[in-house]
Amino acid sequence: MVLNYHKIGNGAKILLAFHGIGQDFSCFMHFAEVFSERYTTYLFDLPFHGKHIHQDPFVVTKQLWKDSLVQLLEKENIQEFDVIGFSIGGRFALATFEEFAARINHVLLLAPDGIKVNPLYRLATGSKLGRWGFRRVIAHQPTFMKIGNSLQKLGIVSKSTVRMADFMLGTPLKQKQIFHAWIGFKELQFDIPKLIQLAQRFQTKFSFFVGRYDQLLPPQQILPLSKYVQKQQTVLLDTGHTKLVDKVVTYLSKEGFS
Repeated sequence: MVLNYHKIGNGAKILLAFHGIGQDFSCFMHFAEVFSERYTTYLFDLPFHGKHIHQDPFVVTKQLWKDSLVQLLEKENIQEFDVIGFSIGGRFALATFEEFAARINHVLLLAPDGIKVNPLYRLATGSKLGRWGFRRVIAHQPTFMKIGNSLQKLGIVSKSTVRMADFMLGTPLKQKQIFHAWIGFKELQFDIPKLIQLAQRFQTKFSFFVGRYDQLLPPQQILPLSKYVQKQQTVLLDTGHTKLVDKVVTYLSKEGFS
């Protein structure tokens, strides 16, 4: 798997940055520019995003991800580095940490997906029937909205989550992208106790940034990991999901990196 990335900054530290679903490398562009003296940042397009948006569907296994990163790290002569991931990019940050923990000093997770698996995600991706139903639903907006509104009434999802999903699935291209990403990333799941052990063994610093008003990935989603990592900080910011990256830039510009 060939990785598309942009390299920004001239800092002594190396940072690998992974964006959220429906985005591209530019998600962390402002972050990379603001902290260009601290970091040399590698901004990635995830599979099915950015320049990879028209890729044929495939499953990103942990081994495939590891092999692809090994090639990059060797090409760029990278030894030690930090990682940052937003939303579904958190899965890629965690997968990278799981495979390269001995070389990673700091993991920054912004409303990360992958720590606590949503039952709806498991239902939509865990079987052929579920995947068939998921594809049919997202390709038919009226049906999708009807189901979303029903789940909202039952208290399973929030109104803002339904609105965000409706926006993200507003075109056939976006529908295809989301479907391929959800199915393609389904094997990026984690043994949380193993991650905790790795963090303790290598004394890795974890920084969690979450939005107080985030309904898509609310603050409590990080607890299975954040509660047990020894070297960690958790920052609760007054924002929802979509503005979190910008809020983190503002926060770190004022408070600095601990």
